Amino acid sequence: MILETKTDSQNTTMRRHLFEIMEVGLSGSFVGRVFDVFIIFLILINIAAVALETVGYLGRLYAKEFMILEIFSLSVFVIEYLVRVWVSVEYRVTPDAPGKARFRRHFIFSPLMIIDFIAIAPSLILTSLGVDLRVLRIFRFLRLFKLMRYSPALGSLFNVLYSERRALYAAFIVMIGLVVFSATVIHALEHVAQPEEFGNIPSAMWWALSTLTTVGYGDVVPITAWGKVFGGVVMIFGLGMYALPIGIIASGFANEIHQRDFVIRWGLVASVPLFSGLEAGLIQKITGFMRSSVVEKNGLIAMRGHKADKMFFVVSGTVCRKNEHENILLEKGGFFGAKSLLDMGDYSASYVAQERCHLFILEAREFHHLLDENPALKQKLKQFYRQHQEDFGNTEDNCEE
Repeated sequence: MILETKTDSQNTTMRRHLFEIMEVGLSGSFVGRVFDVFIIFLILINIAAVALETVGYLGRLYAKEFMILEIFSLSVFVIEYLVRVWVSVEYRVTPDAPGKARFRRHFIFSPLMIIDFIAIAPSLILTSLGVDLRVLRIFRFLRLFKLMRYSPALGSLFNVLYSERRALYAAFIVMIGLVVFSATVIHALEHVAQPEEFGNIPSAMWWALSTLTTVGYGDVVPITAWGKVFGGVVMIFGLGMYALPIGIIASGFANEIHQRDFVIRWGLVASVPLFSGLEAGLIQKITGFMRSSVVEKNGLIAMRGHKADKMFFVVSGTVCRKNEHENILLEKGGFFGAKSLLDMGDYSASYVAQERCHLFILEAREFHHLLDENPALKQKLKQFYRQHQEDFGNTEDNCEE
């Protein structure tokens, strides 16, 4: 019984260790980073191999090497998939979470795991059935989608596609409707002059699709006067309507990025002691005034003696506060410039990026506008600086000279 308990404990420890290595960003360890880079590299090599195999002499010359790569890659992806299923129970963080077996079943049907399954299952099934390698190549290209696990931008794009699915569906219906309508009209106008190209509506749909999408292959064109006039109208409609899905996706992607940025700003402002206890509406107003900026390593952010015109929040990186008495590090969550703005004076120290920094900036005009509209906030600021030193951050380590 003791032996079984010890074995279970060892399995749990190993499972947790593998979980931290495989799940991006959890462990931050060297082994975890190596694993991420290795999988990404293997995916890209697979995509390149699929493309290069279609080059005749390369496919013949390196047929054996391509096969070895495929067997090795497929083995790695299968093992990775099975291990992810095994360690998935480490996601359970609440006491009322489902049992291990049930949790794993739910995990298998999560979006990323479905993508991982699609990336390996066709190769396993079709190879065992002896299907032509040319058909298999199409499914091997699906491994590119495994990069979603390592790219937040791709994940955001798929979130946008899902959230805007109703608008995209409506746009798709409109696009199909335009194709059918355009094909019907051009068939009526051109079928006598060009019976082979426009003799029926399905044949005319090829012209309608290439014209509405502004591709314009030129293999089929109207030759009658009314056909040309209608063709011009279709081109104009195509520019607007077929660009609609692109606009929907671009707008949704921008909203996704701005929403994430807003959440970061909200959390940063709410966590600053200076603004603790403020109402949600006021915090939202403050975040709306802030803009984002990136400063490279050793970049000067503000200079001692210069007129204070901004308040800064450190989102990431480290800023060194330098004056004639001491140097202080301001890390994530730190802020500076507020008291100088409050006194309408000069910066009392110089601020230099110790490393590449992401900052949120509140301009003097917006800062004073907030204080004028919220006298309680102004009083809170004055009281805060009576109790604390000006411009402190999360740490007070010495800056590197």
